[in-house]
Amino acid sequence: MHHEYNRYYRYAAMVEALEDFHRDYHNLTKLYSIGRSYEGRDIWCLELTNHETGSAHEKPGYYLDGNTHAGEVTGSMACIYTIDWLLSNYGKEEQATRLLDTKVIYVLPRICPDGAEIYLATPYMLRSSAHEWHYPAHADPDGLRPEDIDNNGAILQMRIRDDLAGDWKVSVEDERLMVRRKPHDHGGVYYRLFSEGVVENYDGITFGTAPPKWGIDMNRNYPINWKPPHTQNGAGDTPLSEPESKAVTDFLLSKRNIAGATYHHTSGGILLRANCIEGDDKMPPADLAIYKNLGTLGEEITGYPCQDVFGVFADKKPQWGTFMDLTYEYLGISSFATELWDLLGRAGVKEKGFAAFAKLNYKEMEEIQLKALRWNDEAMNGECFNAWTPFEHPQLGDVEIGGWNLKEGQQNPPKKFLQEECEKALRFTLMHMEALPQVEIRDVRREKIGDKVWKITAAIENTGFLPSSSTQKAINNKITAPIKAEISGGKVLQGEAEIEIGHLTGRGTEVPYGYFGNGSPVGRRKKVEWIVEVEPGVALCITATAERAGAARHTIREE
Repeated sequence: MHHEYNRYYRYAAMVEALEDFHRDYHNLTKLYSIGRSYEGRDIWCLELTNHETGSAHEKPGYYLDGNTHAGEVTGSMACIYTIDWLLSNYGKEEQATRLLDTKVIYVLPRICPDGAEIYLATPYMLRSSAHEWHYPAHADPDGLRPEDIDNNGAILQMRIRDDLAGDWKVSVEDERLMVRRKPHDHGGVYYRLFSEGVVENYDGITFGTAPPKWGIDMNRNYPINWKPPHTQNGAGDTPLSEPESKAVTDFLLSKRNIAGATYHHTSGGILLRANCIEGDDKMPPADLAIYKNLGTLGEEITGYPCQDVFGVFADKKPQWGTFMDLTYEYLGISSFATELWDLLGRAGVKEKGFAAFAKLNYKEMEEIQLKALRWNDEAMNGECFNAWTPFEHPQLGDVEIGGWNLKEGQQNPPKKFLQEECEKALRFTLMHMEALPQVEIRDVRREKIGDKVWKITAAIENTGFLPSSSTQKAINNKITAPIKAEISGGKVLQGEAEIEIGHLTGRGTEVPYGYFGNGSPVGRRKKVEWIVEVEPGVALCITATAERAGAARHTIREE
């Protein structure tokens, strides 16, 4: 490995790393920009394949990205780590060599470079873009806006003592932890809790929460199943209103060979799959079966559960305009989103998934947070939590500022745990890359049936795990072309030189019959046959091409 994974790269360092990879492995890489961000930064793609084993567009393609959300910088580092592992191990390790010889991998480490730069260089947190967007003042009035008012480099929490109406109190188990005040709690010390910040146009009595300064959520701005912002927070004014989402969409549409995709997010320790707006009963059964099999393997590799996006939320609320709906729902690409880093899992919390927390009562929430604090003390020497410290707020008077480090600790791993998360992400995506379809020409036979006339037969087979289309959804949507087989070098006397054979299932599509029966390979191979007149000494060539399963060639020479 050429890099150390104990820090989060700013934009310049990330670009330098990509340029280093391209310079050191020029025969295995191409580096190019797919477009520019809102503030004019290039959105870089490093394309990985061995060009000596075939051109990229004739190989099954895999898409990998990170940092759709500005603060989820672990994803960028996981992308860099994956690049590093594949290139460093090419020619030395069997899996890396096989993948780069037979597949093409498109890695876009940072989809939102502007937002990530704000996140890494300032105390601010934001969802995606540096593009300032929020509702008009009549719809979102002024209120508390997060600011680093004590200038310690982080935006934490504020607690304001209010013994009469405060709804929080200090836990008797740990003085750092704030817990909800019970209905019968009276006569003690109580607080109100807010984000550290300032109140815009404060009237001296009341204030709400100001709308976020950067209200765009890139992962709600994609065109498939898009809904306007009053229905879906962060959607933007129109689908693809942002240059980043437009560039990524155009890129995906231009790469007809992409059969698999993963996009790295944080946090929560979960693997997410389609669908985003409806339940599993609406998914083609063949796709659901493959998703569940791949998800189970992902769980074994990462220790993170796999769940559909729609089902992961307690209220079963659709998520509109997501990247996964672009990739799976429309393009029919086998797609996953990782939620890397699991602070609570590290702390020994068994409850998993966003929906689990909605079911917890106050006492259970206190127990979970106590476990997290114990982990912080034992694993991090207390570094992820800031002690409550008095501060004279210019508007609110006496407050105390403290709480969890939101950036490193909650949203992203502390630097000493970063490489472990990158390794989990790598192993999951390697497994998914291995699942891509792969067209092969097998069992070629020739039989002489006359002077210079031969009967040529062959099997066109998909030896990959996924079907040649990647998913049934891609076939339903008429997105990817059927496989074609062609013979050249002679005169075809019967039938057509080019034969359309449709799509082929994959190893993961096989359904056992009965309860204990074995699967059957029906559907993974098709027979092709030609009667060909061939001049002496001329070689015949059979070619099989599939947009998402690559291309294969077989030459028949005169014996």
